[in-house]
Amino acid sequence: MTFQAFLQTLPDHETVLQRFGGSEALLLRFVRKFPGEPTFGQLKAAMEAGDWKGVETAAHTLKGVAGNLGFQQLFSLSQQMVDAVRRGDLALLPALWQQAEAAYTVLCEQIASLD
Repeated sequence: MTFQAFLQTLPDHETVLQRFGGSEALLLRFVRKFPGEPTFGQLKAAMEAGDWKGVETAAHTLKGVAGNLGFQQLFSLSQQMVDAVRRGDLALLPALWQQAEAAYTVLCEQIASLD
């Protein structure tokens, strides 16, 4: 997949590009670093351990990273996880986690396929 095609999959790619000073090269560099960013692993570990404060912290951080890169679905799911923990609505977390994990996997696959 070309980076141009990948950008078109982002709902608000023009705003995302502006966030990086209009530099596609800079944005591409950050997008390529995303799969190695440790926050998703921290979220997974917190979910597996039932560490809800850890889930809140990692999901909040992931929300910020995803938001900055324009990964809207992962941003939204992370926000929902943060909100669920803060409300004490922990029964929602397994389904949200499954959706976030699927979105993350698709993103990483797309990023790995970039030319």
